[in-house]
Amino acid sequence: MEKYYLSYFFIYAFMGWVVEVSFQAIHRGRFINRGFLNGPYCPIYGFGACSVIYLLSDIAEKNKLILFLGSILIASTIEFIAGFILEKIFHKRWWDYSDRRLNLGGYICLEFSIIWGMFCFLIHEAVHPVIKDMVALIPLKLLTYLEGFLIILFIADFISTINTLIGLNKKLKLSAKIGSDIRKVSDDIGERVYDRTISLENKKDEIKNMQRVKEFDERSKEFKKRFDKFGEKRILKAFPNLIKDLEDRDYQINRIKNMLKDK
Repeated sequence: MEKYYLSYFFIYAFMGWVVEVSFQAIHRGRFINRGFLNGPYCPIYGFGACSVIYLLSDIAEKNKLILFLGSILIASTIEFIAGFILEKIFHKRWWDYSDRRLNLGGYICLEFSIIWGMFCFLIHEAVHPVIKDMVALIPLKLLTYLEGFLIILFIADFISTINTLIGLNKKLKLSAKIGSDIRKVSDDIGERVYDRTISLENKKDEIKNMQRVKEFDERSKEFKKRFDKFGEKRILKAFPNLIKDLEDRDYQINRIKNMLKDK
């Protein structure tokens, strides 16, 4: 059975992608290619399902409770490691459970860990026996060609996505620079509001500040336009946390402008 694990990986990666797309369709009311890669597959689901099948199949025959608890542990571990590594590499959260109870670093939470455990349990007990029989019907030679084609496609997609993310990471670093500049303006304005000075000199400074905010506003708009590549747009749609900082900084810009107008 071990010779089929590569096929299982791609099948469950595709099934995971379908689950993610369906969830987003219900949750957000539109199609979003939720996968990390461009193709219709989510590798984390493939790794999770194959890990459960490989590590727990023998135990599952004797104890279903251990299968369920083991599925929770394996799926949660994979999700935690993936979230941790992605954040360390790209300095951004790809998903965040910080607002949910019993979360660990925002990478995993009890609610979704149980859901993943149920999902893996269902796969092992109901889905995998069917998948295993279907894959076994495919001639081994044909299956080898199909796996080779999928590996090439997967590697090309992975390289393309990494190149996109490298460019995206550079742009997000630029966002941090913009945020730092905005903070300097905000601090300067805050000091003037606190002092409540109304001298002509201060009025001139406020005009200068308005001009600086206008420049930052233009820089922020220009920054948004830079995410015009298909891959970047897709990733930002799939993982809104990556662009959240930029949205927060846009809010800061508008708040500063309103403060200046009120003065």
